[in-house]
Amino acid sequence: MRYTLENDRFKVVLDSMGAEIKSVWDKQLELEHMWSGDPAYWGKTAPFLFPFIGKLEKERFIYEGKVFPADKHGFGQRVEYEVTEQTADRICFCIRDTDATREKYPFSFELEIVYMLQADGIRENWYVKNTGDKPMYFSVGGHAAFACPPLREGAKGGRVGQKIRLYGVGEKTELQSLRLNDRGVITEEFWLVKLDKGCFEITEGLFDGDALIFDRAGITAAALCDAQDREYVRVECDAPVWGIWSHPDSGAGYVCLEPWYGICDYAGYAGELSERPHTQELSPGETWSGGNSMIF
Repeated sequence: MRYTLENDRFKVVLDSMGAEIKSVWDKQLELEHMWSGDPAYWGKTAPFLFPFIGKLEKERFIYEGKVFPADKHGFGQRVEYEVTEQTADRICFCIRDTDATREKYPFSFELEIVYMLQADGIRENWYVKNTGDKPMYFSVGGHAAFACPPLREGAKGGRVGQKIRLYGVGEKTELQSLRLNDRGVITEEFWLVKLDKGCFEITEGLFDGDALIFDRAGITAAALCDAQDREYVRVECDAPVWGIWSHPDSGAGYVCLEPWYGICDYAGYAGELSERPHTQELSPGETWSGGNSMIF
């Protein structure tokens, strides 16, 4: 089911399937900030990643010696959420564990995703509560795809020549991005991303090797800019890992800015779920909170 939030500047459409943002229409500028979800390139717009980020080695994880299947990015994007609260500028989506989720993920939980419309964008808060009687291990992350560049109705654009700006990297002139292999797990190789005043250009082949992944780089925000360095969207978050991704075909007019509290597996990983890098641990009865702000 679709839901709408609206204020003086924005009209935001969300879907209870996956608690996903489908549209951010800027009424003042008369343009769309979100990717259209064209299935010719990628049919999603802003899936929520839970309880995993990316792919796991052999598409499975080990918990207390038992092997469980694991879909890419987990099941949080593939389930129907209950709306537990809604006002003109705020909505809360919620899911809880079920028999179906426990077959793939043996934990009791409650997940809330709260969207709050603000004067300059959207605040998104995430709450994970461990409702079971044993420690819970999970990852969460955003995967919002922004129109690159933002488009007026009926117009077409291209991402090549646009720029990505990273905040929190100080005077670093280059960063190391992890590389994924053809199975979508992390290798021991790096790709150097050279920055000019915190920015790098979106080139023709930038996403040929899948996502750019920055682990513990100190990034506090990521933004999209036009060729003149004018910023049109910024995602702010204190997550330890950032993914930046788009379809390899440069005709895809979007870029995902993804703050992650978690990460894909490294090739060959065969350890327990609790030992995976950046996996969050939550004691029984406790609640973890995180989130991000999208500034337009």
